[in-house]
Amino acid sequence: MNIKFSSPYFWLLWLGQILSQGGLRMFQIAIVWWIVTSLGDQPSGKELGIFMVMSALPAILLVKFIGKTIDKTSSKKVLVACNLGIAIIIGIVTLMLDKSIFTFTYGCAAMIALALMQAFIDPTLNRAVAEIVQPEEIEKAVTFQVSTQSLANFSGAVMGAMLISQLGIKGVVLLTAFSYLLAGIINSAIHFHHKCAMHEEKKDLNQISGWKILEDIPLIKRVLFGFGAVNFFATPIIIILPLYANKTLNAGASVFGMLEASIWIGILAGTFSAPLFNFVKSTIKLGAGCIFILGLCLFIPGLLINQFTYMAFLFIAGFALGVNNVKFISLFQKSVKQAIKGRFFALMQALISFTFPISYFLFGLLADFMNPPTVCLIQGFGIMCVAGFFVYLAKNEHLFDTAVSQAA
Repeated sequence: MNIKFSSPYFWLLWLGQILSQGGLRMFQIAIVWWIVTSLGDQPSGKELGIFMVMSALPAILLVKFIGKTIDKTSSKKVLVACNLGIAIIIGIVTLMLDKSIFTFTYGCAAMIALALMQAFIDPTLNRAVAEIVQPEEIEKAVTFQVSTQSLANFSGAVMGAMLISQLGIKGVVLLTAFSYLLAGIINSAIHFHHKCAMHEEKKDLNQISGWKILEDIPLIKRVLFGFGAVNFFATPIIIILPLYANKTLNAGASVFGMLEASIWIGILAGTFSAPLFNFVKSTIKLGAGCIFILGLCLFIPGLLINQFTYMAFLFIAGFALGVNNVKFISLFQKSVKQAIKGRFFALMQALISFTFPISYFLFGLLADFMNPPTVCLIQGFGIMCVAGFFVYLAKNEHLFDTAVSQAA
């Protein structure tokens, strides 16, 4: 793949995204392991579920405000302010850990504040791609952007889990604060060649809500709800992996880190392999296949209990997810006008994550009453069922062509 872009600032955006999203993953890993090891003799799925609920609520409850704010504010201001704000919050958490006054309640409060600012960062990163690169470079840029999240989650998960034994939880949290601080500094050096496109479009676009955008592209709306259903079953992997490592494999944080790394290495490999799947003309049919593979790979480890088997299937699951993400985000970039991309991507994030609070809490409770392999079976079976919904949607995929032509 040709990795040259017309603007060198794309690479600064890419590096800043790695640092911020990798920092988020390190922070989550550190606090999740603190919960697993510090709240009693037995790891509590309920507490893990509640903590992850806190990470999902802001993007869902404040989607309208977040989207409009992003469209009215320069990308640089949003990225710099939020990255520096998160660095301060995590710095406070570090001090509380140092003074031994950190509690589960404080952890949830910190996660809410961090997730709120991250809810501004992620849609802004999506919008910023088209403000830096040329139109013909968008799909290539999306590939790197999606890879960034995969690389960030991989490096954050591995570094977080591996460094816990070396630096302790407090040291990992402090490293996270520096990661966000550096991301903010890098973002401040970026020059966005294209000013906020909202001022270049018709004035009535300023008043369009995200829901109205989706009314004009109903198939995309159904796809997003479908991804929300997939995530209902898939995202509790964040809760299941530490419990699987601790209770089923009787292992420590390093094995937890390897399990995390397996899925994110797979996503990274799938992301860069996505262009090889251009021979599949139907994006939704390809997505249905990827989702089915994802479900199957999460189902089998519920039957075969082995660390390396689980790592292998997590890699394959991640690969399928990486291919799926590039294809659909590229399609969304081409289907939505630049002036309203902030609102669209904020709403997209809310729709694909609207099931997170219920999912985290429900699967957290299940993990208290069932062993992790049984929960894996439920996860995988549910995702394979949702794949059937995408097969149904594929019958109307020609509507995507209409959406793209209207956006041009």
